[in-house]
Amino acid sequence: MIFNATKNWKKFLGVDDEAMLNDIIANTAKHRGAYKNADDVKIAQLWCSLIEAQKQMNKMDQRLKRIEYILGGLIKRSDDDRERLLKSLRNF
Repeated sequence: MIFNATKNWKKFLGVDDEAMLNDIIANTAKHRGAYKNADDVKIAQLWCSLIEAQKQMNKMDQRLKRIEYILGGLIKRSDDDRERLLKSLRNF
């Protein structure tokens, strides 16, 4: 089987996957000035796509750390309240 690069391979993706790929391509296009000046444009475009993926991962990591911080505070406060309640019940 000979690979034909002119075929639209994206049509074989699911609708959601194709939409996701289009979003990735749009985000990668922000770096067009960089990858168009590379010796191997396709490889540079992939690296730029990885940059965008890493940015999204970093943003999610920051959000997750914030949620963990908030939940940790809530759990600590709940544990403290429970201990105070138990202590007051023992003294009663």
